[in-house]
Amino acid sequence: MDRFPRLKFGAIELGASWVPSWMRFMDSAAAAFIKNEERLSKLSARPSEIARRQVRVTPYPHEDTGWIIRNSGEEMLLFSSDFPHVEGGRNPLKRFNDALDGLPARAVDRFYCDNFIDLMGEGLAPDLRRPAHLVAA
Repeated sequence: MDRFPRLKFGAIELGASWVPSWMRFMDSAAAAFIKNEERLSKLSARPSEIARRQVRVTPYPHEDTGWIIRNSGEEMLLFSSDFPHVEGGRNPLKRFNDALDGLPARAVDRFYCDNFIDLMGEGLAPDLRRPAHLVAA
């Protein structure tokens, strides 16, 4: 991922409750082995920071999306739903909105819109990208 820092990965339809522990596990393993593993010492950042930069994950509506964001970062999660299929839930927007209650507006915007735009990058048609004046710094 360091060789291609603009390359993004999307983990779609796998849920996201695993993300915070995965990030901690990677950082813990890197810290434990960095002295003896040259490749780890050459990383540009901690593994969790690289994941925040390049990995996007879609939670299921029944997962505590707010908790996942608070424990992994605003950059990681993005909205998706299989509604009206059963795994999409009966009211995914309500479930996500309830789980996101209390998060800053910027985190909610990132979840519903900006993280998808970031994942798609140049692959997203220009007219579907958010105009710069609507993106908070």
